[in-house]
Amino acid sequence: MNQSLGRGGSRRRYPDLSRRSFLRSSAAAGVLVAGGLAFVNDARAQVVGVDDMLLETVLGPVQGKDIEKALAHEHLFVDFFGPTDPNYMNVDWADVIGASVNKANEIRSQGVNLMIEWGPMGVGRNVLLLRHVARATGVNIVCPTGIYKSLIPPQFEGMTADQIAFHFLRELTKGTDGTAIRTGFIKIATTEKGPTETDTMIHRAAAMAGREAGATIALHSPFAEVTKTVVATLEKEGFPLTRFVWGHAQPSKTDDHKAMAARGATIQFDAIGARSDPFFHGPTDDASMLNRIEALVKAGFDKQVLVSADASVYVNPSKWQYDRDNTYVYRYFEPQLVQRLGEAMARQVLRDNVIRAFRRGDKVT
Repeated sequence: MNQSLGRGGSRRRYPDLSRRSFLRSSAAAGVLVAGGLAFVNDARAQVVGVDDMLLETVLGPVQGKDIEKALAHEHLFVDFFGPTDPNYMNVDWADVIGASVNKANEIRSQGVNLMIEWGPMGVGRNVLLLRHVARATGVNIVCPTGIYKSLIPPQFEGMTADQIAFHFLRELTKGTDGTAIRTGFIKIATTEKGPTETDTMIHRAAAMAGREAGATIALHSPFAEVTKTVVATLEKEGFPLTRFVWGHAQPSKTDDHKAMAARGATIQFDAIGARSDPFFHGPTDDASMLNRIEALVKAGFDKQVLVSADASVYVNPSKWQYDRDNTYVYRYFEPQLVQRLGEAMARQVLRDNVIRAFRRGDKVT
């Protein structure tokens, strides 16, 4: 089993796709086609309630009505060595599996049966691990495509933004790492000082794939000015901010949160329950998080706010294991959110908004 859960995949080249030829539309059929990938035309899309929305999990599609409680941003395994380092994903997978199953069982005992896993390519994504944990525990796991910052895996060396976009698109619609496991959204990231040239290429690829699949793009970016730069790149490629999640937003000001939400984005506050934030030096205390959520709710953006712990169960190398707990949200924060905003609004923030934000691509069949 350990070998089956290790890094896999072979070096593969994809055709260079111009933006105009990225998809060929078939108006008569009402379907868009790209390299054999099919999508439902936007004109046929139906407005559905949260319970009728579909989530693409590592075990297949799941309806919103089957979700009890959700976690919007968590991790089972994270590798900070990077895909070109010999130590990347060089771990005892029996330990990883054991720790991951134990933690997933713990959150399942809290009533949680949906976890959005935010680990894309470049930081140790392992879809077989996620599938094993989902099967063993009953926790539905949504896995992302995408690349973290500029940590491009070796097989992408020399690819253009169009070629990377095609790969993201295949993972959203066909399968991932040689499996039939489909990803459910696109995760991207940027440095705190602003996107590098490589970051921007990845962001363009994500925008193209996200636009064509109607899928969510979730961004790791704590600071508003940098986030605006990334958003400009996404919008230039025609990506709608109604499918955009701004993760790690808590270090920025409430006015910035409201301004981005007014443009259609969903705002996510992470690191809930941490004793400190050594990465971005933002607030982590419950009162600050509650104030931020309440400000968005009162401004009319109650369907566009999320909160999560962003905890990692197993980190490689272990010296970079950071101070977070996946169980904190429902053990400690939920009761405070209920007291502040009421049970119905707390359920919307913690469950409904997660389903809404990370639902399967609107054009994916």
